[in-house]
Amino acid sequence: MNDFRPTDSALAGLRLDPHARHVPAWMYVQRVGDGTISFVGSSRVSTPAHPLHYGSTRTHQLVVGELIVRPHFVVGTDALRGKGLGGIAAQGSHDLLRYLSCGDVILDPYDKLPK
Repeated sequence: MNDFRPTDSALAGLRLDPHARHVPAWMYVQRVGDGTISFVGSSRVSTPAHPLHYGSTRTHQLVVGELIVRPHFVVGTDALRGKGLGGIAAQGSHDLLRYLSCGDVILDPYDKLPK
């Protein structure tokens, strides 16, 4: 079985990497097939220049590297079926109660799921 948790050496590398960023974020993950998933998400910080832009003023950046996710909670749902990731990203908000009505809590390790 694969263990996808960060190794001690990977975490040490993150601490030493001047380009590593830790920002709050959310994302939707969608199964594509053949072991592939697609995801779309967002991050908001209270600084004028978002750290994930790496100082660029361009509208878009392609970031190739690694993604480390520390989930506060994970909810699985079929309520978004047929919307596609672009449509999900454009909806602007999350209807958590609806998602839970036809889904389930997969993970809430820190008891952060809104009650």
